[in-house]
Amino acid sequence: MVSLAVVPSSEPETTAIDAVFEKLLSDIVGGTHAAGTRLPAERELARQLGASRPTLREALRRLGEWNLVEPRRGSGIVVRAYRDWSIEVIAAYLRYGKPDATQPSIARIMIDMFAMRRAVVIEVIRLTASRVPKGGTQGARLAMARAWSLRDQPAYAREDFEVMRQIVEAAKFTPGLWLLNRVAGIWDDAASALRFVVRAPDDYVPVHTKFFDMIERGDADGATAHMTEYLERHDSKIVQALQLMAGTP
Repeated sequence: MVSLAVVPSSEPETTAIDAVFEKLLSDIVGGTHAAGTRLPAERELARQLGASRPTLREALRRLGEWNLVEPRRGSGIVVRAYRDWSIEVIAAYLRYGKPDATQPSIARIMIDMFAMRRAVVIEVIRLTASRVPKGGTQGARLAMARAWSLRDQPAYAREDFEVMRQIVEAAKFTPGLWLLNRVAGIWDDAASALRFVVRAPDDYVPVHTKFFDMIERGDADGATAHMTEYLERHDSKIVQALQLMAGTP
């Protein structure tokens, strides 16, 4: 699940709103607009960015959804503190962030991203493995086959998450399904930001096939332990390299 490789990116078409949003996003995350500071007045900011005021307003609305800015009476639009930001900011922070002495390094954040993804997936398995009906792993098996066929491509990560989405959907565990949707989207954004792709390990198919078979036999505890060992084993290879970058043990 976790071999790291650099890949060329294919940039999507950028709209005027996207461009303004990205510029403000980079300035805030990169520290040009520090926490607690007021952005220039709307007319002036639109002029600086070469944007229409409706375009600027939509970009600011998006920034507000990520808890990066907020309107304050008598102060205009103010940049919010780092601790208030939403998880959606993480891809931009990996691209533009300049951590100060009070904040973790980029490498440390990446290590924590792997830990967060692993924790979410393992907990979702623990909560759903016993609820999958007989024959309910068929959709996950098909997703596994698609993921394996894309193992050397960026699309692999998306199909890999689809394996777990199929399990959770078969278990009728809606909160877990929606949580996986959010984690998958954030993971894809972060991978794209750093131009890396998560590749399938050599034992991907046999490990997952055994996982599905254990669920079909009703061995939920065994299935959870099996996937926990797999995720920890493969994530550790990348985490070790990131720890060297971060200067942590």
